[in-house]
Order: sequence, then structure tokens, then C-alpha cells
Amino acid sequence: MKELLLRLAMYNVWANQRLLTVLNGLPEEQLDRELASSFPTLRRTAYHMWDAEGIWCQRLQLASPVIPPSKGFEGPWPEFALRFSRQSEQLRDFVKTASDAKLAHTIEYNSQVKGICKSAVENVLLMAFNHSTYHRGQLVTMLRQLGHTRIPGTDFIEYTGWKK
Repeated sequence: MKELLLRLAMYNVWANQRLLTVLNGLPEEQLDRELASSFPTLRRTAYHMWDAEGIWCQRLQLASPVIPPSKGFEGPWPEFALRFSRQSEQLRDFVKTASDAKLAHTIEYNSQVKGICKSAVENVLLMAFNHSTYHRGQLVTMLRQLGHTRIPGTDFIEYTGWKK
């Protein structure tokens, strides 16, 4: 399981960085333009991804209470992009150093929606990576709504270097 989780963690860093590269080149107006999606702007969608990865990472470190990284953040977009990249790398590094026993261990955490929950660490990691994949797809759709056509692929098979 650790090998699979590490591949997904590395893929998550790669895919997030590919989309951040596109987003980093956009004017503020496009980052904040309201579009139809789960979150109304590119910025809010990206911040949500950062918050989710940060919250899951804090839970894995048994922090309580957890604090969304964007709470109170008022820095410029480049600072956000750097912090989000580091957050994804922190999840990757957690997997790198975790033992098989730690990955199978069950943690308890407080969900704002469901209250006290318990999950295996490996399931938390799968959740975090899958969640980011879901919202990367939304970012791509939102970018297309803004007329962008040069958006790099972020499919896992592309990450692995598939060949024709």
C-alpha cells in the first residue's frame, strides 16, 4: 500500500503544480471572476484544495483543533501558490516517512459535518489525493469557461509517462 500511496502523493504534487503554473499566469480579474462550479472562482476553488490538503495533513499529525491554511491569509497569489505547493509536498513527505503500521493505523478526528470520525491513515491519504483530483477537474472546466485552451493534462497516466 505504501508504494501506491507514494505514487499518488508524488502525482498529486505534479498535477497541482501543472495547474498552478497555468493559474500563476492569470490576471487577478480572471482568478476572481465568478463562474459556475462548486466554488464560484478559480481562487476560491484553489484555496479550498489548499485548505482540504492542509486539514487532512493536520489530522494525520493529530492536531486539534485543525485550522484551514487559508484562514486569515491575505497574501498575494504567488505566496498562496508557494504555500499550496509546500502543503502538497508535506503530504508526500508524510507518506515517504510513514511505516506500514502508521499507514494502517486508525486516527480519530472531528468533522464539521459528521462529528467525531475514525479512519485508517491510508484512507485519509486516498481521500486527500482523490479530493484534489476532483477539484483539479473543476479548475480545468473553469479555465475553459474563461477561454483558455492551453491547459496541461493532469491525468495519472500522463504522469506515469505513457507512450504511443
